[in-house]
Amino acid sequence: MIETILKEKLRIEKLKEIKKTETPIMTGVRIPYKGEDKEFDVYRIPLRYLVYNPYNGRIGTKVRTFEVNSHKLNPEDEEDVKIIEKYLWDSKIDRNKKTMESLIKYKQKEYGIVSRNGYIIDGNRRASLLNEIFRKRNTKYKNHDVSHCEFFNAIILDDDADKKEILRLETTYQMGMDEKLDYNATEKYLKCKQLLDEGYTTKDIAEMMDEKESTIKKNLEILKLMDEYLEYYDYKDMYSMLEKREGQFVDLSRFVKSYEEKSGNAHTNWDPDLTDITEMVSICFDYIRAQYEGKEFRNIAQNSRSSIPKGFFANKTIWEDFKKKHENFIDEIEEEPVTAYTDTKDGSKDISTILAERDDVWTNRVINKLTENMNKSKRRLEDTQAADKPAVLLKNAIDAIELIDTNQETFYTSEVINLVNQINSICWDYKKIIQKELRKNG
Repeated sequence: MIETILKEKLRIEKLKEIKKTETPIMTGVRIPYKGEDKEFDVYRIPLRYLVYNPYNGRIGTKVRTFEVNSHKLNPEDEEDVKIIEKYLWDSKIDRNKKTMESLIKYKQKEYGIVSRNGYIIDGNRRASLLNEIFRKRNTKYKNHDVSHCEFFNAIILDDDADKKEILRLETTYQMGMDEKLDYNATEKYLKCKQLLDEGYTTKDIAEMMDEKESTIKKNLEILKLMDEYLEYYDYKDMYSMLEKREGQFVDLSRFVKSYEEKSGNAHTNWDPDLTDITEMVSICFDYIRAQYEGKEFRNIAQNSRSSIPKGFFANKTIWEDFKKKHENFIDEIEEEPVTAYTDTKDGSKDISTILAERDDVWTNRVINKLTENMNKSKRRLEDTQAADKPAVLLKNAIDAIELIDTNQETFYTSEVINLVNQINSICWDYKKIIQKELRKNG
């Protein structure tokens, strides 16, 4: 971090010595610890005695994506530390700049928490900024007294921290408190899965996060759908590829659950089976990948108790036409495999940036077709919703016809004359039906 990173045994000895010989800078600090409020002292600890927490929830998605494509990050390896520090910086650039100014001017105002073996449980971001400042004490910050940035003020817990314990402590001290608002949207879902994989129950996790157990179960359902999405595009475990897509997954998870359970709020005019639902999810994934706007996205699968459909999937005719058009143009799209990007990655870019570019290339090729199909099906859905309002539909039809530019060469074609004849025939039939009904009632 600042100097040669100490191995675990030596870190334990150094921290033990600090607790034994140094005067704490703060005493009687109460924090939740092992099911009870416990008092701790805060010490001034040289940062070279500490290592970053590689399971830090703030950067968990980035770390997992990196590890899938490269290697497991080791906080005792100087090159890996550089990667961890970059992820911490990129996680909140604007806030980091402000925090850095505050650390220089006012020193460290908030204490952190470290384990007995020197893992930073709470305060990884602040520690990385202190390290950065102190490294540049003779260059960028030579006109400032930054000698205090060599140290990290923190509680030293009584326990060593293995992966399971780090997850529990960090979740309790951060995601279970106000600072959980500082995490990116995907982290809470990944954190639930990590804790579950380490043997904690949903009840345990709910207590750590200060949430209802039902919320944790819902988060795990949403993550299951996220995992399916990642595997669908060969992004298994690359959780950074979910950025800016949370809302669509929350909506889709709710829609899928209702359709699978055939609940009262999943009314359709047909009987979709699991295969139909799976096909719907796959199409939704394409719109999620393209980061299609959330409100528009809901048109695909939104459910309702009413017999009037709110989404394409609720009406068999609209859905089958929407699905057919989607499959026709998506099947024509070919793209290079993930390995073509990961094997030739630019050393100046991290893997998340490189794969985001792959998504951008794909999106640019399909977005016009996605939008066109969405808009056409949306108009059909609106027409179906207004089926009991014939005057509204007829006015809409007139408005559409009046927009036609008869000066265009494409107007003078056999296709257009056939469509005009169809409209004329339909209008003639409607006129006869109306006149017959009026005479009957007249």
